[in-house]
Amino acid sequence: MSDHTHTIPGPFGIALAQAQQQLLDSLPTAERTEQVTLADALERVLAADIYSPFPVPAANNSAMDGFALRSADVCPEHLGDTDTTKVQLWPVVGQSLAGHPFRGEVPVGACIRITTGGVLPDALNTVVMQEDVVRHHRAASELNGNDQAEQMYISLSRAPTSGQFVRLRGSELSTGQAVLKQGTVLGPLQLGLLATLGIAIVPVFAKIRVGVLSTGDELKQPGEALQPGDLYDSNRVVLRAVLTRLGATVTDFGWVADDPVAMRALFLQAASTVDVLVCSGGVSVGDADHTRAVLAELGSIGFWQVAMKPGKPFAFGKISDAAGQPCWFFGLPGNPVSAVVTCEQLLVPALQRLQGQTAQIPQLWPATAASRFKKKPGRLDLQRAKLQVTAEGVTVSAVGLDSSAMLTSMLEGDALVHLELPRGDVSQGESVWLQPKSPWWR
Repeated sequence: MSDHTHTIPGPFGIALAQAQQQLLDSLPTAERTEQVTLADALERVLAADIYSPFPVPAANNSAMDGFALRSADVCPEHLGDTDTTKVQLWPVVGQSLAGHPFRGEVPVGACIRITTGGVLPDALNTVVMQEDVVRHHRAASELNGNDQAEQMYISLSRAPTSGQFVRLRGSELSTGQAVLKQGTVLGPLQLGLLATLGIAIVPVFAKIRVGVLSTGDELKQPGEALQPGDLYDSNRVVLRAVLTRLGATVTDFGWVADDPVAMRALFLQAASTVDVLVCSGGVSVGDADHTRAVLAELGSIGFWQVAMKPGKPFAFGKISDAAGQPCWFFGLPGNPVSAVVTCEQLLVPALQRLQGQTAQIPQLWPATAASRFKKKPGRLDLQRAKLQVTAEGVTVSAVGLDSSAMLTSMLEGDALVHLELPRGDVSQGESVWLQPKSPWWR
């Protein structure tokens, strides 16, 4: 990224896809790592590949409550015989419970009781569900003439197959098999899998440090009294929440006036303490919009303006601190919807890369317009829409509140419809591309 330059190949700025790619090409991936316990690893980003230290399951075990036996010992001609003198009886010589395996010998023609998860003795190869057996309690003297106590036997109603209801050793994971890749965000299932493998400490990337601030003389903070022409600062509240959900360590640098001297001082202060500075407002072309000039003075501009609506005024660059280390800078528009959309399309993928994740460019899905969408050709238009899934497929309809100042339109909509740069008005029934609402905004 060359210093003091910006790229504007067209009247509306660079294309969104080009901006996304330039961002990711410019940014390094995470390097700082630390070790944390599973209890502290939720939503952290894995810093190394994880391999299974042993087979899972570690031994053959039962997938059902029932009885374990050798399939080769079955006499098919005696299955289901109603004559109890002819039916094949299986003496139950022990049991294998989860956590309490059977450790004895199983004679030919005998079986053991087994519960789900119980270890299957090496000599046995099949499990019969308890619903498929008949239990018999008979004195042993009835069979062999001695006076031993009552013995439990079973008979089978159908012939089992070898290996039925058996979870084989290593059938889920073999020793040394890759389990989780570096860059994985650790959610509940990933943490459960790590626990299954006995892993108590996990390497993760250090949390990225992100600062947020707002610019604009018209802004007041919630709780303050508004004067004519004032607005409450909502963008910083939204950004803090999104960055927290992304797993960043967030520093709130508050508000700065439309004053290049004050802005310069705050930018330098932030650059010395955070990895990324996210600024809302002041990146347009008005007389009071000083952000771009201050950024060019303190570091460099990667690009400025993106050919999209809402969100055209967007700046990306870097500020160098006193030691020459870069603090990456993202200047978002001041209008609330524009700030949200550029955050989703550009800031979130960039932060994912910086904190070690695989950057996720928003995925688009085909849909059918259920209403008319108004649009002028010339730039990409991301319109708020309601999504509906019907028997005929996915449809989207315009929310109606189209102003980039109306945050309520993001609440009303379920999705963003991406209307391509050359496209004009969209009629009902035409094909469109949609992006479902991200979990960051729910």
